This record gives sequence, C-alpha cells and structure tokens, in this order.
Amino acid sequence: MEYKKLTTFLSNIEKITNYPFIIILRNSMINVVPIIIVGSFFLLILVFFRQFGFFQEYTEFIKKLYLLTMGLVSLYLSAAIGYNYGQYYKKESSIFVLVSLSSFVVSALIYQDWTINAKEFLSFLGVKNMFSCVIISLVSCYLFTKLEINIFKDKSIPSYVLISLNSIIPFFLVVFFVAVLSHFFYFNEFILILLKPFENYGDNIVVVWITNLFLHLTNFLGIHGISLINSVFLSLWQKYLAVNADLVINHKDPIYITAYPFFQWFVWIGGAGATLGLNIALLFSKSSHLRNIGKSSIIFSFFNINEPLLFGLPIVLNPYFLAPFIITPLILGTVSFLFFLLGFVNKPYIEAPWMFPSPIGAFLSTTDIRAILLNLLNIFLSVIIYLPFLKIYEKKLIAEEGKQDKE
Repeated sequence: MEYKKLTTFLSNIEKITNYPFIIILRNSMINVVPIIIVGSFFLLILVFFRQFGFFQEYTEFIKKLYLLTMGLVSLYLSAAIGYNYGQYYKKESSIFVLVSLSSFVVSALIYQDWTINAKEFLSFLGVKNMFSCVIISLVSCYLFTKLEINIFKDKSIPSYVLISLNSIIPFFLVVFFVAVLSHFFYFNEFILILLKPFENYGDNIVVVWITNLFLHLTNFLGIHGISLINSVFLSLWQKYLAVNADLVINHKDPIYITAYPFFQWFVWIGGAGATLGLNIALLFSKSSHLRNIGKSSIIFSFFNINEPLLFGLPIVLNPYFLAPFIITPLILGTVSFLFFLLGFVNKPYIEAPWMFPSPIGAFLSTTDIRAILLNLLNIFLSVIIYLPFLKIYEKKLIAEEGKQDKE
C-alpha cells in the first residue's frame, strides 16, 4: 500500500517536470553545456598560465575568450530557450530565437549606463542575469505566440517570407512591452531581489540531502531521476559554477560549494548511486554471475555510465540494493560538503566533460590536487558501504546457483 502511494506521488512529480516550460528550460540548459565547457577550458588554461607564469603576454587574450563564451552564458541560454520553444510547439524556431534574444538583451541593457567599460557592459548578458534571462525569454516567447496574427496570407509568397512579415507586429509589441517593463519598473532588479533568498539558501547540506534522496529514490523505481532533478536545480547549479568562475577570473576565491561539478565528481561517482564502488566490489565477488557483470560494466562505470548496473545487476527495484543506493550518495555528499566547507579542497569552478574518469574530472573542476584524494576517498567509502549488502545478495545468488547445479 505504501509502495503504491509512493509510486503515485513520484508519478505526479514526473508529470509536473513534463510541463512544457520545464522541458524547454531543461533542454536549453543542456544545449548551453558545450559553451560552458569551452569557456571552462579557456579558464583552465588561464589559471595554469597564472600559476606557472607561462605565456603571460597571452593571458588577456585567453581571458577575453572566456568572457565571450562562458561570460555571456545568459545570452546563449536565451537563444537556446527561443529555439527549444519553437521546436516544442512545432513553429519556426528562428523567429523565436530572435524574439527571445532581443527581449532579453533589451531587458538587461535598456536601463544601464552605456558609458561603462565593455567588460562591465557585457557582464549584464552573463551569469548576473541568468534567472531573469530564463523568465524574460520564456514569457516573451509565450506572449509572441498569443499575439500571432496572420495578416499576410498570399500563397504566392514563399512561406518563410510570410512568417517574417506576420511576425513584425507581435515582435514589436513583445519587445516594446519588455522595454517598458525593464526601463520603468526595473524588472531585472526585481527578479534578482525576489530570487536572492533561493540562490543563497540553495548552497547548503540540506539541499544536497533532499536532491540526492529524491534522485535515488526515483532512479531505484526506474524513473530517470537526474532529468527530474535537473529540471529544477540545473540552472541554479550552473549559475553557482559561473559565479565561481567569474570570481576566479578576477583573482578571487570561489564561494559556492554545490556547483554542478560537486555532484558530478564527488557524489555521483560512476553514475547515480556512486556505483563505481559497487562495480569495483563486484570484480571480487564469489559469484561468477556477479563477477561477469562487474567485468562487463567496469569500463562504463569509469566513464560514469551505470545503466549496465542499474538494469543488468539489477539495482532498479532490487530490495537488496535500495539502502546502499540511497545511503551512499548521502554520505559522500556530506563528507564532500564538509571538505569544501572547511577549505580542505578548493571549491569547483570549471565544468569538465562528464565522461572523464572521476579523479581527472575532480582535479580539472577544482585545479586542486587534493580533489583527487577526496574523490578516491569517496570511491573507497562507496566500496565499504556497498560491500555488506552485496555479500547478502551474493549469498542468495550462490545458493541459487548451487540448486541449479544439483538439478
């Protein structure tokens, strides 16, 4: 009965995360990951140049490359939102990209002092306005669809020309509305003030526990939990990452712990459930079946792909692994959070590609050799946590294998 209630509750949550605006935002955040990784790569080069004194004459050039990639992340996100909005509703995506971009740029810059330097001017199109970018881009696209009118219907005119002509009036109305809202009512500043508490309180251990508990409970039931979590938290975690990166570029220390790499390299090691530790334990199992699963999936685990374990072992709906699958990320999240909080490891500020082996990703995301040690410690802890549960499951399988041999 309780299980049925739980699955019903999670199904309702899944329906919420399938709401059109949530899907559009999630897809858009995924779309901008390449630009974040490229910007992080330039930042990584810059940090090493600074630390080791290499090519000092090129540091300003590398810094500009960072500022024009990750430094303009909200601009690229706005374009992605417009594109995905058009795709979702099966409309001309290029028009929605222009509506979204122009609305966001107007909202971010219309009330600014245009005499400031270029770097500060461009910063208004970066991480500073990421949340207002999301709201303005989605609202402007929504208003555009509601204001669409087909004045020109001549079939002799090419369809792409008709689309452009019919978009002029709604385009003007949307951009003008955003301009008035931003110039006279300081909408961007209002959004920043409104969301500041959420941003401040999002970087704490309780959020780490809640997100991991929800993620792994849904994954255990066969629901792709990371998609649900990313729908809600990815934009916040990526903002933390971008803020940390901006601080480092300006010779300051990062301030946020739970930027996305925190989870990627120190909690979800080998995939959801930190299953790299389980995979390592499988290699030494007394059950030939479990050893074979361990051998066939270990390479995937090193590159953070754990579907062979989730569905091959299986972990999904297997009561033997429910407890460690949920407990392990909670413990690793707590240990890692404390290490970062106490300053034992530098806070993450670089996005490393997710398919890197976790020790390498941990180092690249922090440029701190101690991050590798923390990552290895967490792998060791995950082995220790999974081992007793694996032994119980192993004993059951060996007994079943013995029965089959006798038959």
